Amino acid sequence: MELSLFEKMKIIFELLFSSFMFIELFFLFLLLFLLVVVNTKVKNKVLPVFLTIVFIISVITIVVYNFSYVATCVDTFIMKVMDYYYFPSTVVFFFLFILAIFIFIYTIFSKRLLTWKKIFNYGIMTVIFLLFSMFIGVASIHHIDLSDVVSLYQNDQILSVVQLSNLIFLCWILVSFFYHLYMFFRKKFDKEKVES
Repeated sequence: MELSLFEKMKIIFELLFSSFMFIELFFLFLLLFLLVVVNTKVKNKVLPVFLTIVFIISVITIVVYNFSYVATCVDTFIMKVMDYYYFPSTVVFFFLFILAIFIFIYTIFSKRLLTWKKIFNYGIMTVIFLLFSMFIGVASIHHIDLSDVVSLYQNDQILSVVQLSNLIFLCWILVSFFYHLYMFFRKKFDKEKVES
């Protein structure tokens, strides 16, 4: 079913006012938006904490009221992730490669990253570039059509290269996440020590 942008907006508008719950959600998020806008002008320190608490409570309330559906969605998401690991998509693999190029360029020009993090990024991205080159090489040697999913999954070399690349990229994401979390809290606590 192909709908125009106007028709899609009309459906969303009708849905928004079709039940009391959607109206409540609309006003709640409108209030949150207005408070955030006010906070950009006022620079109040209490308001961000209040907004964070209200936002977390809102999300928890939505999850509790729709728990069975949320649990099904989480199960489906985990299954899709596992399916992707065992049966990877070449589209996502190419996307990860392009993302790795941007991360490599960002690392080269970044003045905020510590030396060990730069070396870590360079190492991981170099391995991903190597695995991507091997992927292209194996596909061209065996004349594998990259759009033919069956032939991709039947080739152990291609499947191993893609799965290992995905695993390395996932490890990089986890390390980077905890690194940035650590830097955020370290900067926050250092600032509090200086102010004391």
